[in-house]
Amino acid sequence: MSVSLINDHLSFRPATDIFKVWDQGRPTPPNSPLALRALAEAKAAIQHRQVENKSPLTAQLWGVTPAGVRRNILRAAGLEDHRWDCPVHSFSDAERIAMKAAAEHGVRLYERASHAI
Repeated sequence: MSVSLINDHLSFRPATDIFKVWDQGRPTPPNSPLALRALAEAKAAIQHRQVENKSPLTAQLWGVTPAGVRRNILRAAGLEDHRWDCPVHSFSDAERIAMKAAAEHGVRLYERASHAI
């Protein structure tokens, strides 16, 4: 047997009662001095906060660590990512050029994604 748990719902009342309640709640006319005063008080109560720098948090969310970035650059350049901790002079000129191009491409992709957000 189904039982309604809501006994005082608006759908159980006659529509005339609902219309009477709506008529009582008249909107404030535009340019009302009372409304403008209340709006000015509300605007005066707004306090501006200094926004803190959250760039380290953003970097952590993206999983940016030095080792991870180096591995991603090496992968994008077509090199083995296990060489991420090798000094830069251990790479050939062609490998360094490929790594630089991959890094610049990664920066462009990040900027594009950042602007899209």
